[in-house]
Amino acid sequence: MTELNQTAFIVKVALSDETAPEQVLTLFYAVIAESADLGLQIVKEAVKEGAKVTLTEVRLSQATAQAIDLLPGYARAL
Repeated sequence: MTELNQTAFIVKVALSDETAPEQVLTLFYAVIAESADLGLQIVKEAVKEGAKVTLTEVRLSQATAQAIDLLPGYARAL
């Protein structure tokens, strides 16, 4: 459950495919954090080093975050 000072951010992750390095895989993660910077840091720690991690303008509602059992401080691939 999100607290009043927390937001559920959607973060885009792009990384090279190990089996086809010329291809880029794009994944999206949801993360609950007190700030966008903290959300980005949580996702960066959850994915492979060298992945390009960028914040999107999309946010999840509290109902959606609860429906997918999103926990504060953890990144979840969507």
